Amino acid sequence: MRKFTLRKLIVAVFLVFSVHGVMAQADVDSPYSMFGIGQVRNKTMNTRLGGMGGVANALWGGSMINAENPASYATFDSLAFLFDVGLYAKSSTFSTTQLSEKSSNASLNYVAMGFGVTPWWKTAIGAQPYSSVGYNIIVNHHDEVIGNYGTAFRGSGGLNQAFWGNAFRLNKHFSVGANATFVFGDSESLTTLFFPDSTYRLATRRSVDLMVRSFMLDYGMLYRTALGDNMNLSLGLTYNQKIKIGGRQTTFIRTIINNTGENEVEHLVDTIFYQKQGDGSLTLPHGVGFGVALQKNKRWTVGADFNWNQWTGFERNGVADTSLQNAWSVACGAEYLPVSSAISNYWTRVSYRFGGFYEQTFLRINGQSINKFGVTLGMSLPLARSLSKVHLGLELGQCGTKSDRLIQERYINFTIGVSVHERWFMKRQYK
Repeated sequence: MRKFTLRKLIVAVFLVFSVHGVMAQADVDSPYSMFGIGQVRNKTMNTRLGGMGGVANALWGGSMINAENPASYATFDSLAFLFDVGLYAKSSTFSTTQLSEKSSNASLNYVAMGFGVTPWWKTAIGAQPYSSVGYNIIVNHHDEVIGNYGTAFRGSGGLNQAFWGNAFRLNKHFSVGANATFVFGDSESLTTLFFPDSTYRLATRRSVDLMVRSFMLDYGMLYRTALGDNMNLSLGLTYNQKIKIGGRQTTFIRTIINNTGENEVEHLVDTIFYQKQGDGSLTLPHGVGFGVALQKNKRWTVGADFNWNQWTGFERNGVADTSLQNAWSVACGAEYLPVSSAISNYWTRVSYRFGGFYEQTFLRINGQSINKFGVTLGMSLPLARSLSKVHLGLELGQCGTKSDRLIQERYINFTIGVSVHERWFMKRQYK
């Protein structure tokens, strides 16, 4: 009865979070989310991997769903059903050379489940945000003829992804896998030209709503071998292909009564231009990743990753975005488990993690590359009489710079995840 109830609970939670939680986007994310497709999330969905600096390309485990490299699914426990869900909360401080402002948001981070189909074929399905858009910026200007005027930029929404992945073990050393991902979402961008000192000049607002729906594929390979003295080496390679995502775009240009640029009560005066459900598209770039990891006695693990994405190939409605550059990142991390014995002291059965990363993002503004770096900490708390665990992660980082009239973000990101590891496929024998 306990297992039957737990199964129903897992399925119910999965469906509820998939339909409602993943589709929720932050109201205020980052001013840099106004470029490209917003703040892009990587697929390091597992909180455990996040605590290791985001290292994922070569990591695997019998109870871990690692969507960054789908070939890692081949290492699932063949007798188990795996379920992962995670939440995150983020607090940021945005600063220029003159101003500073705080922001915070929270959302579902991921939800996924995996299991074995055969001893050599494993599968996983899941969902998480792909990118998020959330910004509210006002830029004031002065002209000798016109006087004071301003431009307000606001955006919201983003893209989500739901994936189905499969991995195949070719031999005891080598496995391959692929994720088929459905990308969907809506984003809205508003640009308002207003005149704060005038009561007779009308503001002009342009709004663009883009809705996209499409499939994409990414692939992975994983090689594992023993080095002796209970040590294992693993090498991982990932590739996501370039794809054009089709969609529908609605464009409005209107005159309104608004002399502040803020999101206040507005009065529509006239519609200058309206295009309903016109063709829209996004061209997402291809990218590659490589990783290496060493593990000994399941007591400690160290790993490192390198990833590269060709964001200069990004296009919106067939037009290239000149503010984007190719992105790359490096990450390294470690995990330590003092003692794995079930009869040992509880805190010696807790896994401890730390890591760090450096990333050149796809943004280049005013000739200045927008870079990101951070350090991470994490731990996994085993649940009593169970293979399931609660994972905690903390990331402290910085993105951007105050130079060249740009904005610097310093943030703290806290994540919590629960991984359920249940033996569902064992044949009971009674004597």
